[in-house]
Amino acid sequence: MEIIYAIPGLGTTRDLYSNISVANHQIKVLDWPLPEKDLSLESYALKFLDQIDQTKPVKLIGVSFGGMICSEIAENIQVNKLVLISSCKNRNEFPLLLKLVRIFPLYRAFSDRLIRAIAKTKRQFIGFEKSFEPTFVAMIDQMPQNYFSNCIAYILNWKRRTNNTNPVYIHGTADRLLIHRRIKNYYPVTGGSHAMVMSEAGEINVILNKVMNG
Repeated sequence: MEIIYAIPGLGTTRDLYSNISVANHQIKVLDWPLPEKDLSLESYALKFLDQIDQTKPVKLIGVSFGGMICSEIAENIQVNKLVLISSCKNRNEFPLLLKLVRIFPLYRAFSDRLIRAIAKTKRQFIGFEKSFEPTFVAMIDQMPQNYFSNCIAYILNWKRRTNNTNPVYIHGTADRLLIHRRIKNYYPVTGGSHAMVMSEAGEINVILNKVMNG
């Protein structure tokens, strides 16, 4: 059985992949290394490498921020398959919202407690349905102190504009955070939100089985 290394999205845990399964594969969700102030996304991605066995073919799945990290990992090691779900491979695919937040980084004035509270109240914008609210809140509460401010800074200051990789994209047409129109050549999930890895897991599993076992 082959291993697929998976990285969750910002502020989420292995529970994000609870409904994901791929025939002939084990999903191994990587742990978050402790984010440090003033690191780059490129440097932070390298902290995941000691959780990956590079002596065997490497397959990566990343959701949102986790996909950005997977994209950076793939620039540094040999990767057999790279799948980005509700994500992007470089900053050129960022929507206007993220570009504006980078220019006006008001989040820097927010406390860690406030950022967590805002994240919880924006559950529906991200796409977590009511039934997933307890799981979403629990995942946020598991993040270490200052996780959010450091990781948000990694995203907004990400420098990558070109790639040597060719990822497979799976993207929802109703994603309001990372808009699908910024992505080219992707597997569309009609009506899929930014959090569709939980709500539309069945359709995503069909695509993943095709990509990983094809």
